[in-house]
Amino acid sequence: MNVQVVEPRADILVESTRSIGYTFESALADIIDNSIGNGATHIDVRFSSIDPRYIAILDDACGMTPDELIIAMRYGSKNVNDQRADSDLGRFGLGLKTASLSQCRKLTVISKKNNVISAASWDLDFIIEQQGWSLKVYEYDEIVNQYNKAIPGVLDQLNSYESGTIVIWEDFDKMLEGATEPDTLFDEKISIARSHLELIYHNFLDKTSKNPIELRFNYLPLAAKDPFLTRHPGTQPLSEESIDLEGNNIRVKPYILPYINKLSPEDINLLGTLDDLRNKQGIYVYRNNRLIIWGTWFRLDTKNELNKLARIRVDIPNSLDHIWDIDIKKSTASLPSSIKQNLKFIVKRAIGSSERVYIHQGNKLINDEHDHVWELRKTKEETFFQINKELLVYKAFLASLSTEQAKQFKALIRLMEVTVPFKAAYTMLAKNEGTFDKDYSDEASKLLHVLSNINTMNQKELIETLEKIDFFVNNTK
Repeated sequence: MNVQVVEPRADILVESTRSIGYTFESALADIIDNSIGNGATHIDVRFSSIDPRYIAILDDACGMTPDELIIAMRYGSKNVNDQRADSDLGRFGLGLKTASLSQCRKLTVISKKNNVISAASWDLDFIIEQQGWSLKVYEYDEIVNQYNKAIPGVLDQLNSYESGTIVIWEDFDKMLEGATEPDTLFDEKISIARSHLELIYHNFLDKTSKNPIELRFNYLPLAAKDPFLTRHPGTQPLSEESIDLEGNNIRVKPYILPYINKLSPEDINLLGTLDDLRNKQGIYVYRNNRLIIWGTWFRLDTKNELNKLARIRVDIPNSLDHIWDIDIKKSTASLPSSIKQNLKFIVKRAIGSSERVYIHQGNKLINDEHDHVWELRKTKEETFFQINKELLVYKAFLASLSTEQAKQFKALIRLMEVTVPFKAAYTMLAKNEGTFDKDYSDEASKLLHVLSNINTMNQKELIETLEKIDFFVNNTK
C-alpha cells in the first residue's frame, strides 16, 4: 500500500473553520477564557466602531515567549485528551484562532514574557496571496510603528505589566457581513457582548469571590449579573447536593427566585429583562466557575409559568468535558445519561418549591385563616372560580335588597363570574406584561369604610369578618 501525504490548501482550510458558528459574544468570551485560564486579574477590551475598526483584548496573564507564541498560533495547539489545570477554560487549542477569525480577517497577538515582547499574526489575505500557511512574525519596532498610534495606550499598558498578552482583531467581514450601517451594528454587538460577559463571568466579576478579576470595556468596568440573585433576601437557596461521576464531584444547588412583585428595577436588570424570568428558567451549567449553558431543563421538564422562579446551578470540572460533549464554542452541552435520574429528582424538588411560591401568592387556593372573595370550585367537567357566597358582607348586602333587586344583583355577580378573562391574564403573565400586583391600600381603606356601613343587625360581626378577608388583610395596616 502506498501512502501519499496530501497537504490541504491553507486558504480553503482556514475559510472553512470560520463557519463553526461563533456569535460575536461567544468569540470574544473564548479569548477572555484564555486570559483567565492563564492567570489574568485585569482584562481590558479596547475597541473602535469607527473605521479603521479594531478590538484589542489586553491582559496581565503569564504571557508567552517567542517560541510559545508560535506554538499558540498553530491550529490545534493542544491535545483534547491532555490533562489540564483545574483553572483551564479551554479545550481544543483552537479557540484563539477560530474564535478570532470567525469575526475578522486579521488576528494579531502581541505577548510579553521574561521582559521580551514578541508578536505574530494570521492575515487571511496574506495566506491567500502566499497560497500556504504563512504566519507573519514581527519585530518589536514593527509592532510599535503599526499599533502605537492605531490603538492608543495599549502597548504602554502591556509594557507596564510584568507579563501579559494583547489579542487584536482587524478587518471585520464576518462580524459586519451585510450591514448597511456597520458602525451601528458594531456598537450593538459590543452592547450585547457586554451583557453576555457580565452573566457568564459573574463569579469572576464578584469582588468578594476567591479569585476576582477586573474586566473593562473601553475603561468602563463590567458588573456581575448573578442569575440567582443570591444576595436578595427573598431568594430561597435549597440544600446543595453532590453527584459522583467517574470519580469526579458534580455539585448541584437549586435556587428559587423571589416572586416578581418583590423585585426592584435593579434586580430585574441583573436578571436581564422580565421576559428572561420565564425564558431563562432551568439548569445553569458552570465549568470551572464559568457559565456555559443556561435556561434549559435538558428535557427533564418543560418551561412554564409555575417553574419560572426555579434555577438550578450545576458545577462540573473540565475533566468531564468529554461526557458532557462540551463543544469548541463552549455554548452547547449534552446531559450525561448516567446522572439524568439523580438530576431529575433535584429538578422536581426545585420546581415544587417554585410552584409553592405561586400558590402562596395566589392564596385563593389555600386553606388559611383568611376569608377569600373568590373560591375555587371543581367538578368532573371543569375547574372555575366563583364569588364566595358565604361571606357575611355578601349575605348582609343581599338581605338589604328587595326581591327584584336581589335577583338583579345575583345576575350581575354571575355575569362577572362567567366572564373572568383567564386566557388574557395568563397570556399577559406569560409575556411578563403585568404582574397584577400593586398597592391597593388607598382603595382598600375606602372600600372597607363603605362596606362596613352596610345595614345589618350585627354591625360589629360584619366589621370583624371584613377585616379577615384576604384583600383587606393584604392591603390595610
